[in-house]
Amino acid sequence: MNGAAVNDPPSPREVIWRDDIGVTCRRWNLRQGTRTSLTAARGRMWLILEALATMPDEALAEATDALVEGLNALMPGCTIVSQKIAIAK
Repeated sequence: MNGAAVNDPPSPREVIWRDDIGVTCRRWNLRQGTRTSLTAARGRMWLILEALATMPDEALAEATDALVEGLNALMPGCTIVSQKIAIAK
């Protein structure tokens, strides 16, 4: 913890999000740490909003708009690219 390496491998069939260095999300919970922290100095950030089938598209669009508005307020002049990815029905 506190930025120190931890050896805690995921269980078989456990849902994880990882990069080439290690696991950053386990059991649907983001692991906050110094290596993956978001700062303006990092230059690039990927933020993913996802919705279950029961969530209306309009609600996801509202959440996206709120996120974009907040990012613009925190980092004026930033470039934001938003893309919707959907499963073909």
